Amino acid sequence: MNEDFEAILESAISIDKEAWFQCMLCQQRMTSVDLHDVSVQLNNKISSIKRYMQLKNMCSDPSFTNILQKIGLELSSIRNTLDIFQMQIQQQQTELRSLQNLRNAVQKDSEIAHHLFGNIPAHLPKKAAQTSTADSKGTRAQEGLANPEPEKSSARNKHIVREMEYLLIEDFNLVPGYMKGRMTYDQVNAVIKELNATVKAKYKILNQPMKSMSNTTRNQYHAFKEQETQETKGQYFFVEANIKDFTHLKVDKKFHVILNILRHCHRLREVRGSRLVRYVLL
Repeated sequence: MNEDFEAILESAISIDKEAWFQCMLCQQRMTSVDLHDVSVQLNNKISSIKRYMQLKNMCSDPSFTNILQKIGLELSSIRNTLDIFQMQIQQQQTELRSLQNLRNAVQKDSEIAHHLFGNIPAHLPKKAAQTSTADSKGTRAQEGLANPEPEKSSARNKHIVREMEYLLIEDFNLVPGYMKGRMTYDQVNAVIKELNATVKAKYKILNQPMKSMSNTTRNQYHAFKEQETQETKGQYFFVEANIKDFTHLKVDKKFHVILNILRHCHRLREVRGSRLVRYVLL
C-alpha cells in the first residue's frame, strides 16, 4: 500500500512540474513580446529625436538658411493652394446640391408631364378660341360702322355656327350624384360632340342658298324654319328630330339624363311650345 501511495504522489508531483514548466514558458514568451514592443517604441523615439537634432543643427548652419527659407516659401504657397482648393471644393459642393435640387425638380416635372400626356382629355375646352372670336367679331363690328363692307362679308360671318362648350372635370364633379348616376365624364362630352355636329349640320342647311338645295334639303329647311319661335330668334337650338337626322345617338332615358346634366351645367336651356321641346345653346 505504501508503495502504491508513493507512486501516486510521484506521478502527481511530475504532473505539477510539467504544468509549472509550461506556465514559465508562456510567461517567458509574453515577457519577450512585451520587451520587443518596448524596444521598437524606444528606437522610434530615438530616431525622431536624432532627426529633430539634425534639423536644429541645420537651422544654426548658415549654408542651409536659404534652403530652409525656400522650403518655408514653398510650404506657404502649398498652404495657399490648399486653401484655394478647399474654397473651390466648397463651391462645387454648393453647386452640386443646387444641381441635385434642380434634377429633382426636373424629374418631378417630367413625371407630371408624363401623367398629363397619358391622361389628356378626349375633348379640350376652347374658351380662348371663342374669346378671340368674340373679340374679332367686336372689332369687325366697329370697323363695319366706320367702313361698311359688302354684303358678301356679312353673309360669310353668319356662317359661323356657335358650339356648346365641353364640360370641365370640375363642372362634372359639381353635378349631384343622383343626377348623373353612373354617367361618366367622357360619356357626357361625347354627347356634346354629337350635339355640336347636329347644330352645325342644321345651320349649314339654313345658311345654304335656296337655289343650290335639293328637294330633301329644301323640305328640311322649311321644317327648321317652322320650329323657330320668337324666343329662339338669333339663338342656336336643336330638337330631338335633328339628333335622329344627323347623328347615331339614341334618344332614350340615358340621353335625357345627359341633357339634364347639361342644363344643370348651364350649357343649354329648354324652350317649349307647339308640342315641341327646343334645346337652346347657352
